[in-house]
Amino acid sequence: MFTSTSPIERVVVTRIQIPMKSSWPEATGGAGVKESVLVSIETALGVAHGESSPPPAGVGPSLDAVWEELTGTIAPKLLGLSVDCTERIGEAAASWRTSPTATAGAETALWDLLGQEHRVTVAQLLGADETQIRMGVESGLALGLYPSVVELLEAIEAHIGEGYRRIKIRIAPGRDLEFVRAIRQHFLDVELMVDGGGEYSAADADLFRELDDLDLLMIEQPFAPGDLAALAELQKDLVTPICIDETADSHDRTAEAIRRGSCRIVNLKIQRIGGLGAARAMHDLCFQHGVACWVGSTPEFGLGQAYGVHLGTLANCKYPSDIEPSARWFVDDFVAPAFEMSSPGVFAVPNRPGVGVQVDLQKVHRYKVRQQEFTRTVSA
Repeated sequence: MFTSTSPIERVVVTRIQIPMKSSWPEATGGAGVKESVLVSIETALGVAHGESSPPPAGVGPSLDAVWEELTGTIAPKLLGLSVDCTERIGEAAASWRTSPTATAGAETALWDLLGQEHRVTVAQLLGADETQIRMGVESGLALGLYPSVVELLEAIEAHIGEGYRRIKIRIAPGRDLEFVRAIRQHFLDVELMVDGGGEYSAADADLFRELDDLDLLMIEQPFAPGDLAALAELQKDLVTPICIDETADSHDRTAEAIRRGSCRIVNLKIQRIGGLGAARAMHDLCFQHGVACWVGSTPEFGLGQAYGVHLGTLANCKYPSDIEPSARWFVDDFVAPAFEMSSPGVFAVPNRPGVGVQVDLQKVHRYKVRQQEFTRTVSA
């Protein structure tokens, strides 16, 4: 346990909007804009930051809802708060009773604050092994739905030289087996996984048996998130591991999925489960039951992705992450320097105290669409 941090004197909540270069893997349309909320907490000794980054529309809470929770509930409760350990951060986060995405923005900022004031990194606060920290965190390429096999292969070809350590493609009924076979024919040795996005059902079991013959790293979320029985039956039939994504929205449901044999791999997303403390607990649960993990993303801007890099240093994160350079998705970012890989296919773990990346205030000003400040009032 550390000494308590300086109390929080000021909170600034900023809604940010930056145009996108590519559409999300879940999307079928063109590129749009990415919105997130920057949570900045200030003490007498400095400023710490976190990011609330909702997933694409329809997958999680809206940005409007996240904004209301951050400004109406969380920010006032942060004023005057000090923490002396990550467990105390977890207690504070639980008291807010807000959505996981809103919670994640403020919760991660508290990790940054604790790390900065005690001169340790977020990875060290998480308890990561120093050897793994030095090795860095692998990046995997995530691709969405494409109208044709040719366009998908061209998209892979355009990115494969950047050194990604595996490829993930989104599949959907009618755009699945033919697409995966084509990738296998053109990219024989690449580590390949597919994401069903919960769009299939037990009636499609034969399709997944055919996919099972194509040497896949994993099949992510083939059935609806709550269909644990069907997932368990499918996993019994397959050599390829099933990975749960949307199913892993809480510790309890992940534990139930593991108990029922519905998966062999779990995707950890900081934004979906409410921050680093919840992500670490889910990681430890999986480790105790021999189920591997890897780190997903919404994707966040560089700040949120940097927290994912720290999370990816934990021992049971066995597979390349979905963390990618900002330039893969966005025309710009609000962190400096640019969030990018340090070597082909690998992110270096920031070694400055806390999250270890800098927020560029000029870019925050450029891309902000709304901002609200909260200041502590101290009685004389």
